[in-house]
Amino acid sequence: MIDAVGAADRLTADVTEATNAALEAATAPPGPVFVGWVAATDAATCPARYRAQGEDGWGFPGWSAANAGGAIARAALDRHLDDAGRTGGRAGGGSIPLPDPVESVRVWMRSAAADARGVTGWVGERRSDGDGATLAAAAAAAGRWLAGFVRVLGWPLPDRLTLLNVSRDDGRGAAKWWPRKGSALSVGSGADARIGRVTGAGEHVLVVHRPSAGDDRDLYRRATLEAAAGALAHRVAPAAVLITAGDTGERTRVTVDENLLRAGGEMIVEVVRQRVVAVDRGYDAADATPSPACRWCELRDECPPGNAWLSGSATGTGPATPAAARAWRGGLPVLADD
Repeated sequence: MIDAVGAADRLTADVTEATNAALEAATAPPGPVFVGWVAATDAATCPARYRAQGEDGWGFPGWSAANAGGAIARAALDRHLDDAGRTGGRAGGGSIPLPDPVESVRVWMRSAAADARGVTGWVGERRSDGDGATLAAAAAAAGRWLAGFVRVLGWPLPDRLTLLNVSRDDGRGAAKWWPRKGSALSVGSGADARIGRVTGAGEHVLVVHRPSAGDDRDLYRRATLEAAAGALAHRVAPAAVLITAGDTGERTRVTVDENLLRAGGEMIVEVVRQRVVAVDRGYDAADATPSPACRWCELRDECPPGNAWLSGSATGTGPATPAAARAWRGGLPVLADD
């Protein structure tokens, strides 16, 4: 087991030094730089695409039915646990009833006020506007998320599990880190839950839940980034990151060590570097890194390297090859040669 506090301190010092150097080298102030999983994976997979997103893409894009499901599900589960505690399920030592995903989400969404912050306010606004279609899509995503989360982690939930990134009136929200007060850089932890208390021993485990399983490369990248973000935010490195998938029941535990933290710190630094490059010279298709993500990239039409990769006219080896791309086109499978 690593020295959790010492490892977090070393990571903090390294990331602070590297990001300070990158920001000081900028020809103009880059403005706020927020690093979360989306920014980190964009900068790591195709820096040119990340730089092309502009001010709107570099910040939070706003809530939508597509990205609100997890936040709604966590809030609904949090409400269910709190209600059970008030009626004796938790504090009284009795058993907490298994939540009905659909009903729990429906009850929470009906109570959302439009003047609240975060996803609560977004749901409240959609209700005020009578946008039933968007609410139905968000509710379906939230119900699927909640059902998968409970399925994989089991019921009752593990002892000492705390839901994270839940907007509450008591002020508990997302865990963030800033190198110093007033810094342009902030790093957000995107973990959904924590098992165990944060102590100097660093025995806690961060949980990242996905409604469906995906590419193993993304799985380990996510664990790498969240381990570093959690260590920075809590000043203590976690013992592990547990990544789960609701559809398959997958539970992948990635042990945290100095190498993993160092790699996660480099992902954070790379976002800052690319943000500075965006200020200096912006998007350049020559810097594109073709990959399966080209299939749905909004810059596909103006990216010669990506187009060449998708058409199969490029050369390369490994998992992201033209042969792999040829099986898909425009986000859809190609069933026969043109």
